[in-house]
Amino acid sequence: LGSLELLPTGTKLELGQMLVDLLGRKKVEAIRPAMLWALGRIGARQPVYGPLNTVVPPETAAAWLQKVLQRAPADPAAALAVMMLARRTDDRYRDLPDAQRRAAAIWLRNQHCPPHFLELVEHGGRLADEEQGLVFGESLPKGLRIL
Repeated sequence: LGSLELLPTGTKLELGQMLVDLLGRKKVEAIRPAMLWALGRIGARQPVYGPLNTVVPPETAAAWLQKVLQRAPADPAAALAVMMLARRTDDRYRDLPDAQRRAAAIWLRNQHCPPHFLELVEHGGRLADEEQGLVFGESLPKGLRIL
């Protein structure tokens, strides 16, 4: 579901909220990494291929980010979700408020996440090749790059 970037914003809002509501439940512990990945993609500030008019509002992404910071265990899936939700774009209509991005950066720093995740949250930029595979969900075909 997370990779369906062409979904209308309303549908993304419903799906994201369902994922956030399920995050803390024991029954879904085995699929939590997939849920975090999907939530990160649904709430991403920078879509992989979708149009900018379907990006969820920053207020919603900030609320989801807060829940991830509170409920998610420190693991690579949570770090990826935090980075995607808080990534800086230099677009005032998509970026989270500075306070939320700072909170995400502090969390990432405390979890000893990849330094480039911090760079993307604090200053923005392009995904590294390895990160593109993580965000895309599988290895990219030869020659295909995510901006």
